[in-house]
Amino acid sequence: MKIASLSADQAPPISLPLRFFAVAPAFLALAALLLATAGGNPFAELRSPAQIAATHHITLGFMAMVMLGAIQQMLPVVIGSPMPATNWVAWLTFLPLIAGALTLSAGFVLGSPLLLNLSWLLLGLAFLVFIAASLTSLARAPAKNATKTAILLSVLSLTGAVALGILLARGYAAGLALPYASLAAAHISLALGGWVLLLVIGVSYQVVPMFQLTPNYPKWMTARLAPALFATLLLNLALLLPESAPRWATFSAEALFWSLAVSFAVTTLKLQKQRRRRIPDAALSFFQTGMVALLFAALFSLAALTFPAAGDQLRTLSALAFLLGFALSLIQGMLYKIVPFLVWFHLFRGGVKNGVPNMKEIIREPWMWRHLWLHRGTLLAALLATWWGAAAWLAMLGLLLQGIILSYGIFTGIAVYRRVLREIEPTSP
Repeated sequence: MKIASLSADQAPPISLPLRFFAVAPAFLALAALLLATAGGNPFAELRSPAQIAATHHITLGFMAMVMLGAIQQMLPVVIGSPMPATNWVAWLTFLPLIAGALTLSAGFVLGSPLLLNLSWLLLGLAFLVFIAASLTSLARAPAKNATKTAILLSVLSLTGAVALGILLARGYAAGLALPYASLAAAHISLALGGWVLLLVIGVSYQVVPMFQLTPNYPKWMTARLAPALFATLLLNLALLLPESAPRWATFSAEALFWSLAVSFAVTTLKLQKQRRRRIPDAALSFFQTGMVALLFAALFSLAALTFPAAGDQLRTLSALAFLLGFALSLIQGMLYKIVPFLVWFHLFRGGVKNGVPNMKEIIREPWMWRHLWLHRGTLLAALLATWWGAAAWLAMLGLLLQGIILSYGIFTGIAVYRRVLREIEPTSP
């Protein structure tokens, strides 16, 4: 494992990232319950209040919760620059994010302006603190590498996505006359195409070679991909907001964006075929599932441009493939690597020299494989549900069970950490 370059002495307490990781799976279960109580087929009605609320449970409650916790761990250890006021930043992002995600979804479901206004204040606080602390940490970082660049661009994308999200929530609450369709499309592009994709790329530069024992990403990709994606994203936004751009220009810009995303997916799959250890690995398979899903998301999106008559359904498939296939696969796969690593890392760093469990013993592999097959079945059901209503119930059940299973896995890792601390006296401090 390539840990020589990690700044172990600057790592925050293990409780910091684990509190984010432990809460996140509950939002997957809540999203499933929201969809189940919506009535009709929520996978075919992407603009219904329940669907919007459930989507934000997944994006804010689950994805952002994990990503904010992971970045607060990564910046000190990988980039070598701790966040200022670490504990304050952690609590001022963690608690308002939970409250903001819950009030936002309740505001949509209940049609409550009061809750919508409260949600953007809470979420604005959480993300303002996180963004300010992240940018400060990145500005102080001595490292100049591709991961730092990608994280910086992802945080800038997050800033735009949050600003637009606050504007939209405020607009819905006050009934303002806004171009909601264009603003929502720009908000989604910055959140998923910028914040999520760029962060996954930056983290992958470190995680894929270190945990999956692959060669490093090619230098041309690490040097150019993230800036090119960010520039293409800005170009797409410039063409989107005026609502008057020629069709050929929007087609070309979107095709360029997806071509860059596809190059990342294809390169990652090729590197994984060259890994030094050929033993099957569930977390790796989550990652591979995510990369294949990204290819399908690109395919569906480009098909929507080519066949406008079927554009709505194809874009729905693209969104599902990206959100549930790409993002959810990678985040869950990374959690199954990061949580055992953190337990091992903090036990060893804390002075435990003997009796530290192997990473494979912290969360058992068979448990991960069961989760992987459930996840793949859930994704397939969600894609089928866009035209087959019965599959929607399978997708909702799968999402609920995934939240429960992932939560069990994470709490298993926490229990192992606590048990080892109780049973073994550190030999050094």
